[in-house]
Amino acid sequence: MIPCLVGAARSRRHTMDNVELLARRFDDEGARRRRRQRVWGLLVLAVASGGCTLWRPTPERQVVWPDDTTASLVGAPMEAGAVIAAGAAVREMVAHNESERLFRGCSSPQQGLDVAVFKQAGSDLYYVVLHQRFDRCGGPRSRVLDWWYEYAVTEQGEVVAEAPPEAAEASPPTVPEVAPSEPMPAPEAAPPPAVDDSTPLAPPPGVVPGPPMPEPSSPTP
Repeated sequence: MIPCLVGAARSRRHTMDNVELLARRFDDEGARRRRRQRVWGLLVLAVASGGCTLWRPTPERQVVWPDDTTASLVGAPMEAGAVIAAGAAVREMVAHNESERLFRGCSSPQQGLDVAVFKQAGSDLYYVVLHQRFDRCGGPRSRVLDWWYEYAVTEQGEVVAEAPPEAAEASPPTVPEVAPSEPMPAPEAAPPPAVDDSTPLAPPPGVVPGPPMPEPSSPTP
């Protein structure tokens, strides 16, 4: 009798252990299922509220191309290396002048600068001089006294050196100013044809005599 009771107790304990293991497994699966549902819910909420911007394509900028009547030439055609050198000089100057007061009112630092590019015989460098044009940003044209920025740049855009301030005391290259075109004068009226004085003038027509008038008759006595 006692061995039967002991076997029944062991079988019951084993059954309880299996039930407890199954319950724990179901609890773990339920917790994982709830976590997955929570993560998916957060993703759906982020997409619906516009928080996820990775799926939105960047809108393309619409470019309006000018025609012959609306296009204006900014500068005379020049070497491509000169343009690259000018851009590198502007970036170098802006990188070392991060003051907001200097470029105040400008939509970009480049708006307040003018560029002049020079070459020297026997040198493969471009000499880029930057001038102040802050009148395009509002206010006076110049904002800095003793302004002098000149850079020696290669045609690949590598800034080799910056001219020291003492270089301004020498004879710096000047930018030729182009005079505004004057309006064309109106065409003059053609003079009247000259009269040849050697041509004899026709005499005026003579007076044609009329018929003779009869003499009055003497009265009869």
